[in-house]
Amino acid sequence: MLRRPLLRMFLAVALAVAFVWGLAQLFVLRYQVGDIYPPYSSLRADPLGTKALATALDELPNVEVRRNFKPLPKLHPDGPVTLVYAGVGHQASWTSQELLAFDTLVLNGSRAVFTFFPVETPPTENEEKRAKAEERRKKKEKIDAESGNEKKKDAADEKKSPESDKKGATRDWKKTKDKKSTGADEGEPAAFIDFAEVAKRLGFNFGYLPEEKGKSYYRHAALIEPGGHMESDISWHSALYFRDLKPPWKVLYMCGTMPVIIERQFGHGSIVLVADSFLVSNEALRGERHPQLLSRLFAGPPTVIFDEEHNNLRENPGIASLARKYRLHGVIAGLALLALFFVWKNMVRFIPAYAPSTGEGNVVAGRDSGEGFINLLHRSISPSAVFGVCVAEWRKSFRGRPREQARVDVILAQEEVRPVRERNPLETYRTISRAIARKI
Repeated sequence: MLRRPLLRMFLAVALAVAFVWGLAQLFVLRYQVGDIYPPYSSLRADPLGTKALATALDELPNVEVRRNFKPLPKLHPDGPVTLVYAGVGHQASWTSQELLAFDTLVLNGSRAVFTFFPVETPPTENEEKRAKAEERRKKKEKIDAESGNEKKKDAADEKKSPESDKKGATRDWKKTKDKKSTGADEGEPAAFIDFAEVAKRLGFNFGYLPEEKGKSYYRHAALIEPGGHMESDISWHSALYFRDLKPPWKVLYMCGTMPVIIERQFGHGSIVLVADSFLVSNEALRGERHPQLLSRLFAGPPTVIFDEEHNNLRENPGIASLARKYRLHGVIAGLALLALFFVWKNMVRFIPAYAPSTGEGNVVAGRDSGEGFINLLHRSISPSAVFGVCVAEWRKSFRGRPREQARVDVILAQEEVRPVRERNPLETYRTISRAIARKI
């Protein structure tokens, strides 16, 4: 039977494993649904996500789907790609570095697909200002966090590099690198560019459909492009539209008389703008699918990259990320098992506890008090004087018994008058014992 400490330890380990397993299952269920991610994220599997579209594209032959969690200037694809911004806010802000990287990608043959976050009703001027301020605040926080990580990385590189490199070429290279990455001198804040300014540069502006009671969020968009092989009518769920279009823009769909899906060539690449993200959502792919329109939207390079960085989802590499990347789950489990064995070793002895034997062969026989007294007499009193010593000790113990003492004296006198050879101490002892025990 297991001892109590060992049994308790096993019960504690079992409870800890059950707790961790249950917690992991809760996280798995939550991440599978994906409602912790922003709307129209390709990691979200509920109706507001776009995971179904990303999965469907990935299953097509010769199509590769990836997700981008890095700032756009750090995205260095091997060739032209189809860059997807799903659910982006039209009040979003860009930095000059991001805009430069975007222009470079599209001019070199990439295709950019923007589907904007639905707007139910036209916002007021104050709401527009608050939304732009909030977007800039989020962008600034991301830039500050990125610059902090870069400083930590550079400090670590300095510690690893030799002293001569710190004072010489490494410092010059670092300054050059900082200038290239920021596009400004050290300490100069990054410039923010509103999407409205980018829209003017690209040749369009944002507008809002007039609010109609009962119809503000449920409209229809009709195909406008002559000879377009797409659905002739689709449902529309946003008040946002595009106006003041320059000649390069081609209108694909209009909601009433307002363009809502437009496309243009930009260098060797192309840009597609969709004023509503519903048609790429999981809900639309389940109940209101438009395969011909989706085929037109993604008629670009076969490498499709869903940008998640604009949803504030950034890649922060660490030990856990490296473990997932290199599949080190078994190594971590092995280390945890070794730690458990180490704790067990220090709590419980592997050698069985010593149980003392009760066999007769290991018992050392002793002697009682009577035998000890006899041995003492043998060593201290001569045999001829033993009887007299015993009588004297008896008298000390029984001084209040005069009758018994008289009998003992008579018997002792009779024994002493006999010759030494005829004396019998044993018989005399028995005679005294009978005389003392007799009742008169």
